[in-house]
Amino acid sequence: MNHEDERLKRALDDAHHRWMASAEMRQIRHWALGHAREWIMFTYNQMVDMRKQQYEAHLATVPYYELYKIYSGRPPISQPQMHELRMQMSAAQGAYQRGIDEDWKNSLQRYPEVLDYYFNLVEFKLPGEKSIAVQEPVFGGPVAPDLKKTESKGGKRMMMQPSLPMPGGPFMMPPGGPPRMGGPGPGRMPPPFAMGMRPGGF
Repeated sequence: MNHEDERLKRALDDAHHRWMASAEMRQIRHWALGHAREWIMFTYNQMVDMRKQQYEAHLATVPYYELYKIYSGRPPISQPQMHELRMQMSAAQGAYQRGIDEDWKNSLQRYPEVLDYYFNLVEFKLPGEKSIAVQEPVFGGPVAPDLKKTESKGGKRMMMQPSLPMPGGPFMMPPGGPPRMGGPGPGRMPPPFAMGMRPGGF
């Protein structure tokens, strides 16, 4: 890869990074994450409700459990019976806790596909090739949304003169986009690949 390709690739990577860090992209990220979290929590809570029903159904089959509830934890039963009751209640509680822990783990593992789903709902639309934003670009600042939709009328815009640089200021492209260069000829520079530079080298 020659120096020209390296500079272009670095500039492209930097521009892409800035675009990904833009307010619009942060908004999309926040939107997708919010919906993904909401869906994960909703489905997890549904699973917890099912686990609770199973847990309560299990307890209902434990001997003396109804007496335990009626007498607020002090049922009129023998000590061995009370010990057995507490052992079975503890086992049911353990099964319930392991179940919801497993449900939470499984829910977290679904984040990649859920995030992919919501990110894929986002629609990107490229501006028309004849729009003002494409044909008469003004670099160095945000682009008004209407310029992406309005077609260029071919009106002239003054191009910044190289001899009068304006650091940090906008750079205007002449109407119709960059000038098209003809083939090599007397007094003309040959195209880059004719001098050993590879087009599209990255």
